[in-house]
Amino acid sequence: MGFYGVQKQIRRGCICAMLALLAACAQKADALKLSAHQFGVETNQAISALDDLRTAQFSAPVRSDDAMQATFMANLAQFSGTLTAQNLPILINPDAITIDPAENARWQQEMATLRNQYQSFAAIFTDIGEDDIFGAGTIKASAPLLQKLRTQLAKLAQTLGTSPPVFLVQRDALIARINKIHNDKTLPDATRTSEIKDWWQQWQTLIGDEKTLYQNALHHFVTADQLGHQLQNQIENYDKISTRTVLVGIDKGLHIIAENQGLSESQLTQKARSMIDNMAMQAQKQP
Repeated sequence: MGFYGVQKQIRRGCICAMLALLAACAQKADALKLSAHQFGVETNQAISALDDLRTAQFSAPVRSDDAMQATFMANLAQFSGTLTAQNLPILINPDAITIDPAENARWQQEMATLRNQYQSFAAIFTDIGEDDIFGAGTIKASAPLLQKLRTQLAKLAQTLGTSPPVFLVQRDALIARINKIHNDKTLPDATRTSEIKDWWQQWQTLIGDEKTLYQNALHHFVTADQLGHQLQNQIENYDKISTRTVLVGIDKGLHIIAENQGLSESQLTQKARSMIDNMAMQAQKQP
């Protein structure tokens, strides 16, 4: 084989090696997209859980149509004024409260802004490789933003852990009811006992519902932090890790989600504290 033949073979070999490298880089970028998507889904669920908790705080007890009708008829019998669009809902459901529209709008805007921040971060990875042949420049540039988002998650989790929400309106309604039972001296003993037992069951159900929603929110915040920590390492070491390493991380992420679902409230709280402490230590290291 002549000199030009050898040169052609070398050129062909270089091209094949480059194509193989490009394919490997594309695979790694695609794997990282899945990892970023995993983080995005979990953060969205954490924000939704926070929104659900706030809604539950101010929601009136759920009543059957018959119960609401009976309440309305009893209230109407004692009402001596003129029915209006403003006072009619109160007669139908006196436990319901009206949230200040401005305050409600502010909260909804905060939730929308939060969701948009994490969705915008996830969108960074959608088109990896189109502007940068390896996508490495785009990936590396996303690391500081992810750090800020994770710090924000920790602050939200800290607020959640410091003041576990309670369902204020439903609690007030049940407290009013037990006071009514307690103060009604005309109730026969058997009726009083029956109503107290019924009240006790409703109170226990309420406590259980509060705990379930709270644990659900903690679960998503803790899981989002763990997935975010994993993604941070993948991004910061992107040029050093393999496609397999990223794929292993995705599989680990699935195990993290499943594992956290089985944790108790105290275990989740402990993980949330560790999450907050770690973010605080990292913040101190930053210039």
